[in-house]
Amino acid sequence: MKILVISDTHLPKSDSLKNAADFSFFPELLQQKIKDADLIIHAGDFESEEAYRLFEQTNKLKAVHGNRDEEFLQRLLPKKLIFEQNGFKFGVIHEAGVSLNDNTARWYVLKEMGVDILIYGHIHTPSIDEYKNTFLICPGSPTKARMSEPSVVEIELDDTQAKTIKDVKIIPVAAAACGYLKFQDFLENKKE
Repeated sequence: MKILVISDTHLPKSDSLKNAADFSFFPELLQQKIKDADLIIHAGDFESEEAYRLFEQTNKLKAVHGNRDEEFLQRLLPKKLIFEQNGFKFGVIHEAGVSLNDNTARWYVLKEMGVDILIYGHIHTPSIDEYKNTFLICPGSPTKARMSEPSVVEIELDDTQAKTIKDVKIIPVAAAACGYLKFQDFLENKKE
């Protein structure tokens, strides 16, 4: 089973989004990942109802609301979500801590929710942290990345064996838009 983890898409209300029949505004790689996924987990900040409806029409969506979602979405979607898949207990929340480097608060959230895998967003920077078959996963943002490339996370669960992850990885879906990363790339290329 392939699970696409996404967050912080921040797609504002627009007629073009409202009338979109697909995800053509995303890079081709991300469009393909959406099609290939058996399940899409969105950790909040769709921003607009139109963006939410676009993901909802895939019939693969599990989602929570974020701090920047319209009031309608904040009423419609839960703040926290817990569900089971292939023996794993998943927890989804938008804000699980504000630090980019220290996961202490997020490990406590995982423990408090009683889950094996905590999916969170808000920080716009991808991260995967694993300890004894429990995971903290932030997919970053495919549209407004911070100090990273625009990204999502893909989890592949073993369908033949419960509570087994075949692979979990951060997938860059576009070139870095952050000036810091462009400068870092420039310095790296200058060394060569």
